[in-house]
Amino acid sequence: MLPEQKDILWTFLSMAFTVFALYAFINVVRHAREREGVNGKFWGTVFAGFLVISFLETVHMFDLVQGEQLLFFFKYIVLTVFLLLLSWGIFFKSEKIEDQSPPIIRGFFFWMAVSVSLAGYTNWLPQQRSDPPPKETAIAGDLTMEEYAEMGRVIVFGAKQVAGQKSIGKGQCPLCHTFDPGDNIGRCPNLFGVEERSHTRVKEERYATSPVKIGDAEPATGVVKGKPDQIPAAYKRAGSPDLIGEDYLRESLMCPTCYVVEGYGKEGDTKSPMPVISKPPISLSPVELNAVIAWLQSKDNPGDYSKVTVPLPTAGSGQAKEEKPAEDEGEKPVFVTGNEPIDEMINTLGCPLCHTIPGVEGAVGALGPVLHEKINAPKRIKDPNYKGKATNTKEYVKESILTPSAFVVFNEEAGESFPDGLMPQDFKNKLSIDALDKLVDFISQTQPQG
Repeated sequence: MLPEQKDILWTFLSMAFTVFALYAFINVVRHAREREGVNGKFWGTVFAGFLVISFLETVHMFDLVQGEQLLFFFKYIVLTVFLLLLSWGIFFKSEKIEDQSPPIIRGFFFWMAVSVSLAGYTNWLPQQRSDPPPKETAIAGDLTMEEYAEMGRVIVFGAKQVAGQKSIGKGQCPLCHTFDPGDNIGRCPNLFGVEERSHTRVKEERYATSPVKIGDAEPATGVVKGKPDQIPAAYKRAGSPDLIGEDYLRESLMCPTCYVVEGYGKEGDTKSPMPVISKPPISLSPVELNAVIAWLQSKDNPGDYSKVTVPLPTAGSGQAKEEKPAEDEGEKPVFVTGNEPIDEMINTLGCPLCHTIPGVEGAVGALGPVLHEKINAPKRIKDPNYKGKATNTKEYVKESILTPSAFVVFNEEAGESFPDGLMPQDFKNKLSIDALDKLVDFISQTQPQG
């Protein structure tokens, strides 16, 4: 059970408490009728109030998701039940009939304590997800530019927004980029104002020569810098061959090393740590990549799409057709089960975005440590700064996956630690037990090749 899903456990407990409030109300009314001098009207009103409150709280519980249910249950329902039990005890004490108080009062105190403790413990345990996978976007009918830009936003941040969790979509952009003015985490450039910068960037002298000259092919991607008419046909735009801001944005996604913003590259800002977004593990299709560009061009002025230059896809276009999943294609779990090949698992989890991993083709990420854990893990466990609980390589690798902040590796090349928080904190929600064991076994054996 995850924060954005509904949890029947909390709903059941709130229903049980409502039934208990009804029992308490009936019990008080019965005692008031059997005895003279008991203020039945007062006590009946008090316990009727508890019954109504419990009923309304239970009804409201059906409208909440698990994360909200947990907070609401402990903040309001537990308090209501505690006050009900306390009032019930006061009723018997004030009427001097303590000896006739039903054992259920004491029993329910015990039952409530045990139930709440168990419920809280089960929600504290690591949770497993089994969501269906995010499929490539299928175009059904003509889109408006607003809808197309929204598609790009979802690719960047994801469709689900969960309180307390960083929103990250298929594009994985928020792992390294920020988007609001003044919000710069230091890993990669802040993308606020990128639409305006895109037009001036292509006119800079540095863009013309560094790290690749206009007209030269960038070796790793084969993209010819500054030549929009020479990119792969599926990504090619129509119109003039002259460079425009759209070309810079597309080039930044398909060839990050064609131009590296000063201060954000490696080897003297000649190599970008950013992965190629159109290739594995992210693999944005032409329609998806253009949707991201549409969002980048419009995000700083919500509702104004006059600066968006990418064309709209249509249901009848070749681009749109390739987005539609095959009818007979079965759904694959978006979170790994352990049945997949190890390289597929690693790509699905997005590890190559940040790590260089020997034995995994294309895993040459530079934002995080190189994974040579067969050699590095034993050294890190002995590091005086290590405060984790691992005693061997496999325990260290598992701890690094599930609790990445337990030890932040020092980046010798940069002369400082890798940024804490760079690695997602929610891998426990993306891995089955078998998948975790398989991943730990593989990474524990990684070492320099040759």
